[in-house]
Amino acid sequence: MHVFSFLFDRHLDKTVLVIAVAAGVALLSLGEETRLRQARAVTAVLLYPVHRAAEYFASVSSLEEENESLRAMVATLYQERERLLQFRDERERLRALAGLRADPFHTFVPCEVIGRSPSPFIRSVTVDRGAADSVRVGMAVVGYRGLVGRVAQVFPRTAEVLLISNKSISVSCVNRRSRVIGILEWDHANIFRLEYVGKEEDVIVGDTLLTSGHGALFPRGFAVGTVFRIADDRGGIAKRVQVASLANLNALEELFIVAGTRGWNDDRLYDELEKLEARDARRRSE
Repeated sequence: MHVFSFLFDRHLDKTVLVIAVAAGVALLSLGEETRLRQARAVTAVLLYPVHRAAEYFASVSSLEEENESLRAMVATLYQERERLLQFRDERERLRALAGLRADPFHTFVPCEVIGRSPSPFIRSVTVDRGAADSVRVGMAVVGYRGLVGRVAQVFPRTAEVLLISNKSISVSCVNRRSRVIGILEWDHANIFRLEYVGKEEDVIVGDTLLTSGHGALFPRGFAVGTVFRIADDRGGIAKRVQVASLANLNALEELFIVAGTRGWNDDRLYDELEKLEARDARRRSE
């Protein structure tokens, strides 16, 4: 210990010089290939901190660019929110002037798929919400992109969701563009047929179908599918309309149970969003 203290504490510069000279002499005594390998290894060790520092600063620069992009997106979403609130107020005033009932919007219970029916005749999934979460039979279930099915059975902590890809389920749909109404029935895989569409009805490829709300099985306004093929029926009085489901019914993971409705004037959701934004702003300032 006294030797190391003498060499590195009192004569550090000379000790480093001697070690460097000794290492150089040792490398010169080796073969050419060995010297190259040893030199590469030493270079890699010496330059490793430099490479790590370069990667760190590149990562920081990338994060700063991403944060700028996210801030711009948040600002755009807030502007869009204000615009939608103005449309909401205007729409409610017009409905009130016309004597129409106030149009509520839906509340959702998020859930995850924890099982799938093994039967090829009953296409259903099991979710991790049940009676304890106020789930009831008959509630509609949607995914991120569109309608999925409805609750068929409820248990204390789970529920069975019967998918719309069952022969026993028909969905009354309305064309978002032309307002033509038809009945959607499952064909195979994620493909459906829109029945009872007359030959002269205005339906074209690319149209989006929404739930019409007729029949009270499904609430109106949820996207269901997109028209991808149209042909005249053999009888010549109807169209054969094929529809692709917007939700991938064979790969469901996160779903949302339509649990109820509340009025447009209920600002609890907006208040929650504002609290989240305020919390994130405090974190950024700390």
